[in-house]
Amino acid sequence: MPLLQPARPLGATGVVVPLVGYGTAPLGKPDVSRVHAVACLHRAIDLGITYLDTSPDYGSEPHVGEVMRDRRDEVFLATKINRRRKADVLDELKESLNRLQTDHVDLIQVHAVNAAADLEQVLAPDGAVAALEEARDQGLVRFIGITGHARPDILAQALRRYPFDAVLAALGAADRLVSGPEAALLPVAVERNAGVIAMKVLGHGEFRSRDLALRYSLGLPGVSLAIVGLNTPEQVDEIAAIAAAYRPLDGPELDRLLSEVRPIVERDGSESEEGKGALFWLHDSKVMGWKEHSEPELVAY
Repeated sequence: MPLLQPARPLGATGVVVPLVGYGTAPLGKPDVSRVHAVACLHRAIDLGITYLDTSPDYGSEPHVGEVMRDRRDEVFLATKINRRRKADVLDELKESLNRLQTDHVDLIQVHAVNAAADLEQVLAPDGAVAALEEARDQGLVRFIGITGHARPDILAQALRRYPFDAVLAALGAADRLVSGPEAALLPVAVERNAGVIAMKVLGHGEFRSRDLALRYSLGLPGVSLAIVGLNTPEQVDEIAAIAAAYRPLDGPELDRLLSEVRPIVERDGSESEEGKGALFWLHDSKVMGWKEHSEPELVAY
């Protein structure tokens, strides 16, 4: 018997989404077969996890596309673009649509906006957002969003400057201790009625108390849903059950979660200097759109 998933509005889009979405990055690893990935996705949709998050970087778009052949109408499909120039973005989006075997995505997101200069390029007259507006006019996308990892203040600036429909941000307990998105980003998102999508909620698998960690992120102001990376049908079952029984954390539960997470963050801070930190996004300064498609001086920024 499928679990009934609670649902919330995605900002002002008029769309209602389940409390958890399927982060498909784990399905894009080279050792994951198409059969396994498709089985996981079907299981998730059967249990009401109908928000699917992917990206051209993950390697999972072709797996998702196989499922979309039969179940496109059952899901809210989100992917991302990395390029920043208007001239490049539509081509990148159309490549994703081809892999996803669909004529449109519900949400397209400008991926990994982690620097102020990057935001300037995204919002420039010849930047990514201008291309995505054209894509929306052509019916290739329904809504436009933005994502970022280590700097919630940059995302807050983005929401003040452009009416993004949704923002995908790192909103786990580790982020509370490091970047403070609760103060820097969430009040602006609530004020602008943008859909807030939480990621990194389980600490890239580092947090033992998955129930507490997921419920923490879902209890933050303005959060519509949390994206969770899932590897197996058993993990899908576990996360679906937590969402189905969701209730906010109480004070002692929050204290317990932060006590667990704090030493993980402290350890990661020292390991990250050697390039080994598991909580990699806390130190993320890479700019996705400048890796291959911009002038050398911007790459060096």
